[in-house]
Amino acid sequence: MRVPATRARLALVGAGIATLGVFALSLRVGPTDIDLGAYVDAVFAYDPDLDTHLVARGIRLPRALLALLVGGSLAAAGAVMQGVSRNPLAGPSLLGLSGGASLATLIALVSLPHLTYTGSIFASLLGAAVGYGAVLAVAALSPGGFSPTRLTLAGAALAALFSAVTHGLLITFGMADKVLFWTAGGITNATWDQLTTVLPFLGVGAVVALALAPAVSILNLGRETAVGLGQNIIAVRVGATASVLLLAGGAAAVAGPVAFVGLMVPHLCRLIVGPDYRRVIPLSMLVGAAMTGLADVGARALLGDGELPLGVVTALVGAPCFVWLIRGHRRQNLDGGAPTSAPRRAPRPRPRTVPILIGALLTAAVIALHVGRYEMSTAAIIDTLLGDGTPEQTLVLLSLRLPRIAFGVLVGAGISVSGVLLQGVLRNDLAEPGLIGVSAGAGFAVIAALWLLGPALLSSTLLLPAIALVGALAATATVALLGFGASPSSPLLVLIGVAVSSALGAGSMLISLQMSDSDHAFAVAWAAGSLNAGDWSDVALLAVALGALLPLSRAFAPTLDVLRLGDEAATGLGVVVARVAFSLLALGVMICAACMALGGGILFLGLLAPHIARRLVGADHAAAIPAAALVGATLLVVADIAGSQLVPSVELPAGIMVSALGAPYFLYLLARR
Repeated sequence: MRVPATRARLALVGAGIATLGVFALSLRVGPTDIDLGAYVDAVFAYDPDLDTHLVARGIRLPRALLALLVGGSLAAAGAVMQGVSRNPLAGPSLLGLSGGASLATLIALVSLPHLTYTGSIFASLLGAAVGYGAVLAVAALSPGGFSPTRLTLAGAALAALFSAVTHGLLITFGMADKVLFWTAGGITNATWDQLTTVLPFLGVGAVVALALAPAVSILNLGRETAVGLGQNIIAVRVGATASVLLLAGGAAAVAGPVAFVGLMVPHLCRLIVGPDYRRVIPLSMLVGAAMTGLADVGARALLGDGELPLGVVTALVGAPCFVWLIRGHRRQNLDGGAPTSAPRRAPRPRPRTVPILIGALLTAAVIALHVGRYEMSTAAIIDTLLGDGTPEQTLVLLSLRLPRIAFGVLVGAGISVSGVLLQGVLRNDLAEPGLIGVSAGAGFAVIAALWLLGPALLSSTLLLPAIALVGALAATATVALLGFGASPSSPLLVLIGVAVSSALGAGSMLISLQMSDSDHAFAVAWAAGSLNAGDWSDVALLAVALGALLPLSRAFAPTLDVLRLGDEAATGLGVVVARVAFSLLALGVMICAACMALGGGILFLGLLAPHIARRLVGADHAAAIPAAALVGATLLVVADIAGSQLVPSVELPAGIMVSALGAPYFLYLLARR
């Protein structure tokens, strides 16, 4: 598509005017009314004794400028990434850069309290390089290569891993309240020191991006065309990578993970000026600056007296854009032709597998009885179980440790069986409750209900699981509707699940900011996936629910085996595919929602346990379902033990430990497919 030069110039001029308008608007929005003339006086005739000058020069000016710089940098980085990789889904927040940069910055701040701001920027650049490099390595190792779906799913898995490690650090060092806005993406405390320190990094990155624009346009035509025109592809990609790391890493160092700006802005600009990156990159800088500045204004204005993190606003806007993009590209080969399910292997007869798994679970349970802040010997445990223990031993063992272990066993088994059902129905071995919106839907419903009902929600035994179930079913239905017409095994459904989860996560963050301190503490603990709150009443409720649902899932094992053969084969064997698939999907969502309502957001267990089970007992669901339940129960109990012992005097939620194991395994699966 060739766009007239006049149209491109008008677009640049219009975007520049819009950026100036957003900058002026950003200066006016705030609790103190300051006109633009006062800003001129604050800059050229500064009086530190005047409050208006202090606010204008010390707070609003650096914040407004930083919002424009962050938005322009992320948009330019996204444009370069999409042009060089020819990947319509590329963006700093989706391919590991923003999450890696934010985590590395946090690690640097924790380990080196006296680190200079320049040092934190270098840490951010290193983290961005590690995150981006990991995503590219997964794609490079895969037989399917650098397909958009594989890159995006690898980025989503890394984002979950980075988020789990970040939450672990925040809990360990008690920093959750101090850096809440930054971890969600925000520039609340912008200063001139931040601005002047990060400006050289962003400036160099922008200059390199603009200088490479002609080469990016040629490379976007395809590798063979670029080589035929004499382009040094390696040099262009190295320069583009350096530019992206400077732009995205610098932006993340000052603003944290601001989602979707680098994804949606370049697409909008290409619609306006065409595929020539000599026009796309500068226009993306201006449009990204204007959009992020406007989002920052909205973050300050939407709540009245309060304020939203910038990343929440961009996620709420960007997630629908992401869905639109992947639906618009659904006819293209987003998956690179790679299968999403593993080839069926004839299961080896292993009659001792189940007894070994039961033994492993019992061993983990026995270890969990012994470890903790209150040490108990084996003799003391036996005496207490026989009724001869001290009151303190009885309290620790019978009221705390035993129900916690039983609760972990039930939650781990339920989530794992849910993963088996979802993977079987969708015929996608990468399907996982946390990636297709089930976990996010349940979490959003629980947090919204907690905000509306307060402690009354926690005092009700049945209300919490019911609300979580409604949220999970609603999220799953949303994914299904947005992916209407796609095959159940299509990667489109998983990608839409990632977008829906992002939007619901932003909504949960928005609601949690309105909560009281006690309710917010519960919301944070729930989101991290903890077994702390498990007592005998929760064990009894979950045992009743799973006692009815798990045998039902086992009864559908032959049907799941038939569904894995494909729609045509299943229909030929007499299965009404649509009705059966819907029923099994609802069953899997119900099991997962019941577990997560009480145990919180435990991600990747529904991916990890089914794969381990199939490696042990084969693809036959009659064997895989009970094996997955045992594996998941054991993994969660072990994760809970590790979380309680890893850091002295601090207890890391079991969900964080599971994510630390599950995300790398997910990346391994991507590399194999």
